[in-house]
Amino acid sequence: MSKLKPEVQKKWLYWVSGLLWLGVGLMLCLRAFFWVKSSQELWAWGLYVFALGVSYFMGRFFLFRLARRNLRRLDEKPERLCCFAFQPWRSYLVIAVMIAMGISLRRSDIPRVWLAGIYALMGGALVWASGLYFSRALEVLRQ
Repeated sequence: MSKLKPEVQKKWLYWVSGLLWLGVGLMLCLRAFFWVKSSQELWAWGLYVFALGVSYFMGRFFLFRLARRNLRRLDEKPERLCCFAFQPWRSYLVIAVMIAMGISLRRSDIPRVWLAGIYALMGGALVWASGLYFSRALEVLRQ
């Protein structure tokens, strides 16, 4: 009996990666937005906008590196591979830790308004960095 391994063409994994990074980033930004909106504190809007502005630099100097490394790794893979191969297996552990941290932060005593800044910062950085995946996906489509 052979193993069942869900394989796809590599070109789809660029799209999957970009959509996941974009989706998670937007979810974090929207969660932050609704926390700020419900707080009715004017300074919270300033924090939210500031965090979104700084998120570009966080994405550019930290997450872009990670995305480029993932893209190089994908480029070196064969044309058909497992549908979960858009990132290294050890990154799934990092994702689990990040999810656990997010849950812990939401359950902590830290006010949602302050968490909104953290969520907007991380979410915005993910949104910016997702563009690298979409750019490569379009390059591959044109080939």
